[in-house]
Amino acid sequence: MGKGQIVKLRPPKITPETISQKIISTRPMRDGKFNISVNERARKTLVHCYGHGGSGWATLFGSIERAIELFETRGPDKRSPIHVVGSGCMGLTSAIELARRGYKVAKITTKSLFDIPFWDAGGYFAIVSVKTSTEEQLHLNELGMRSFLVYKQIEEGKHPYLSSKAVRNIPVYCHAHTEAGIEDLEVRGLIPSRKEVTLDFGNGVLHPDYLKYMTYYMNVTELMKQLRKEVKRLKIPIEIRELHTFDELQEENIFNCTGLGSRTLNKDASLIPVRGHLITLNSAAGVGHMDYMIYTSVLQEGKEEYIYLFPKDFTVSTTHQQGVACMGVLGGTFIQNVDRLSAKEERELDQQEFRRMLDRHSLFFQGRPY
Repeated sequence: MGKGQIVKLRPPKITPETISQKIISTRPMRDGKFNISVNERARKTLVHCYGHGGSGWATLFGSIERAIELFETRGPDKRSPIHVVGSGCMGLTSAIELARRGYKVAKITTKSLFDIPFWDAGGYFAIVSVKTSTEEQLHLNELGMRSFLVYKQIEEGKHPYLSSKAVRNIPVYCHAHTEAGIEDLEVRGLIPSRKEVTLDFGNGVLHPDYLKYMTYYMNVTELMKQLRKEVKRLKIPIEIRELHTFDELQEENIFNCTGLGSRTLNKDASLIPVRGHLITLNSAAGVGHMDYMIYTSVLQEGKEEYIYLFPKDFTVSTTHQQGVACMGVLGGTFIQNVDRLSAKEERELDQQEFRRMLDRHSLFFQGRPY
């Protein structure tokens, strides 16, 4: 592959003074196959929608549409109340879409409103960070395509309750040997064909053999706020309570969107907690990097590791419920089964991963380790 077109980009400044927050997020990934299914248990109809790993936002609307389709094959009575469990994007969107279809949504129950990974996501629309079987890949691509078309509707200002403020169509740059997670969209003609480019950060750092794609940056903080606002408008109550069994709920119809909580609630041993590390930047990092995304792999200490840069501008968490402004987010870890480690081992792992992340991002953007 040749060098391709030179693309000049402004890199973020990565120094101790430009770091705002270090965030640890645990994503729920189901080994081999995410769970979108319906079954009967003790006179209850359970609709499951969980286990998407790091692709929850990218498969959101397709997953909810599929879950409701399965539910409706049971011929449900619209007068019978539905209880939604989970307040991430899957739970909130399920409640909204059910209500819009004329179903009676009695309540959303959640363990926490803010301590959930959907607030932490970087916002890159792609099917990535999900471990699924080969036979499930076509299904996953279909859910991604359905969701992409909804984000297109949002971008065009045609969505009934989500505004275009939450979505931007911007470039993402990936090394030619890195799976971008949007190849299927390109094949389907939903995004422009890739372009061969060389990245030039204007500081002596050049990266040849890169590909430029156009896809969506999803402002997940804004999306979560808008989903919460629509739930409130529909007068669907949210109850904060930890459930241990579905028998605690009186409703006969339950939508389970609990993520890792399904290991207990649905007795699902296939769920894997996947640890991700994110670093947000402050305004001293500059603003030129807020109009593009980087998603690529590099070799570090003999291992293939990832580099993410997404133009996130606001984070919300349990400790910062009103939110904290930021100027981009760095990421790139996907570590499975951390729950098997001791507390000391977890702390050591986190310190090591943050250090390694900063080193590889600084080397990529600035040509020197952190």
